[in-house]
Amino acid sequence: MEPAVPSSPAAFHLATIDSNQGLDLVDVEGDLESGAMTRWSGLLQGAINEGATGIAVDLRGCHVVDPLCLSAMVAASAILKERGGGGVRLVTNPESQLGRTLRTDAGADLPSSASAMGALLSLGETQ
Repeated sequence: MEPAVPSSPAAFHLATIDSNQGLDLVDVEGDLESGAMTRWSGLLQGAINEGATGIAVDLRGCHVVDPLCLSAMVAASAILKERGGGGVRLVTNPESQLGRTLRTDAGADLPSSASAMGALLSLGETQ
């Protein structure tokens, strides 16, 4: 059993990794709880509006993802795929509780990788 980790507000760091392919990486530090929903959905929508075709979301620094924040990622992924992009791909620690939970809750909607590079390469291949 993993020890309880105190909750900390989420900080997001967005970087465009490949502007030609429209690949972005979002690094999340802290927990994506319901209070972060407005900022979180705004960040995802902003990336889409700026031309992202694929977004890798690195959650290795996160312990909690609120269902609303998860649904925002699923919606963003659907928009990107509808436009012919790769969608959203998660980066999680496969052995973590969060990684296991997200694989169950998001499944095929939000595939996951163990590394940011793996997620970005996967997104690049879908285009």
